[in-house]
Amino acid sequence: MPRTDEDSGLRAALWAVVITAAVFTALSPFVLGQGAVLGVAIGGFVAAFNLWALARIVRAFMNGAGLPWVLLAAFKLFGLLALVALVLKFEVAAVVPLAVGYVALPVGIVFAQLGGGRPRVATSPEVQGGIEPDSSPIARDGNLKGR
Repeated sequence: MPRTDEDSGLRAALWAVVITAAVFTALSPFVLGQGAVLGVAIGGFVAAFNLWALARIVRAFMNGAGLPWVLLAAFKLFGLLALVALVLKFEVAAVVPLAVGYVALPVGIVFAQLGGGRPRVATSPEVQGGIEPDSSPIARDGNLKGR
């Protein structure tokens, strides 16, 4: 299967999430205390795994794979929720460190977008059927046209 721009964008986002989670984990003893390291690391792992799994599920579903991938998406959701519930129930980590680790997901995606290559060009369809581009009944000065 040939690599596409989406693959490289996903790879960049995944690496950015992993690096962000590693930085958050390294900084956590100084910000949250010594006991928070494991929780931030688990939250970062959950974030990276979630992005990876979601990307594969969406790609397969968009390619027409259908029901098996929908079931896998539901399994992924319940699996991640069960993992977090078990971590909290057995007091392996507290809620705040887990949340800080999971924040690596949106922060990493933002970093990947900021450091990414050329943006995609937005295109719009041509104006159809005799409608002029500015067919609004209100003129630029705020008054109705034709009065």
